[in-house]
Amino acid sequence: MSFINFIKNTCSNLGNNSKPLYPILAISCANGIFRPTFTMMKKGENPESKKYAALREGITEVVAMPTYFVTGILGAKLGEKIAAKAHEADIAKRTKAGEVISETVKQEMKASAIKKGQAGLGLLAICFAAGVVIPALCSVVVTPVMKRIGKKPEQKPLDIKETAVKMPTVIRQTTPIVRPTFNNWNSGMKVGGV
Repeated sequence: MSFINFIKNTCSNLGNNSKPLYPILAISCANGIFRPTFTMMKKGENPESKKYAALREGITEVVAMPTYFVTGILGAKLGEKIAAKAHEADIAKRTKAGEVISETVKQEMKASAIKKGQAGLGLLAICFAAGVVIPALCSVVVTPVMKRIGKKPEQKPLDIKETAVKMPTVIRQTTPIVRPTFNNWNSGMKVGGV
């Protein structure tokens, strides 16, 4: 019964405090676990290329998770500041127009505006991270890491001390080849009538 209550409370808290950061972190975590696993389970692929692809996918998600986290939090903080300033400007405009708003209504409006600003700009920041920041970081981080991890033992240079094989000499014909020609060849067939 306590496990059911735990799930119920978790779902309730996530529903009440929904942020765009939570689902993207869950997706990134699942990708970090399952994509390399499924890549390694492919049949008929070269084992070395499977290891390389799985490792690259895992490193990409390791780079992506903290990037999503940081950009999501920064976007939410910036959204909070922008929404608070916009709300203050809106309240000042309404007060100047002669509208009377109580302090509790102002606080509720401010809380609602801040929540919307955090969610909206947090989502935009996460989308920006997914489209621009993470690919840039991956191109900077993943390639050097893969080069270090994937170092193969140096191959010995080929020791070519054998005598070279001589190419056969080509004999060219000096007299022209005469082909028979047919000057007046007629089979006696007529096409199209009598």
